[in-house]
Amino acid sequence: MQWSELIAAFSRNALLLLAVVNPVGNIPVFADLTARMKAAERGHVMNLAVLTALGIVIVLALIGNWALVYLFNVTVTEVRIAGGILLFIVAANGVMARRGHHNHSTDPRMIAIFPIAFPLLVGPGAITMTIIMTQSIGHLLMVITAVATFVVVFVIVRNADRLARLLGPYVGTVIARLLYVLLAAKAVSLVLTGIETFYKQLQTP
Repeated sequence: MQWSELIAAFSRNALLLLAVVNPVGNIPVFADLTARMKAAERGHVMNLAVLTALGIVIVLALIGNWALVYLFNVTVTEVRIAGGILLFIVAANGVMARRGHHNHSTDPRMIAIFPIAFPLLVGPGAITMTIIMTQSIGHLLMVITAVATFVVVFVIVRNADRLARLLGPYVGTVIARLLYVLLAAKAVSLVLTGIETFYKQLQTP
């Protein structure tokens, strides 16, 4: 493969992964989850969240397909259904929670890992995309793609609170709640897609 083809493949896959991770769309959600934290604590949470998410993607790029099939004996379809259920729980908690009284863990490190790193940054879509792209472009290029993508993600999520403040507290809260509803809809879509795929596999002789 020539350098031009490598660069084109890298750029295309980095943009695809960034679109699936969607840090921009989740800015109000990130700000809402860390609203009660001090600036330094919020920064540590976002650092841990991005590093955890990147670590998950790198592990998936290296052994994801093998682990699903041989270690856990599950398929991407089953991961999609399980991840959709978890994402729906996160979204439901976000919609139902009163301001300043979230149902999420009060431990900042746990919030960084769940729900920010997983399933908001690395959800079923990102897991599926990583495994599929690794099969296409290879382990090394996928790892490089993941690192470059999450550099951009890091810049965005570290400034999530500042970007949310530009919207104002009331607008930011409303947008966050609306995005939680959309996350719930996305979760339902993931579950339904997984069930549909599973049903088709059962019908295949």
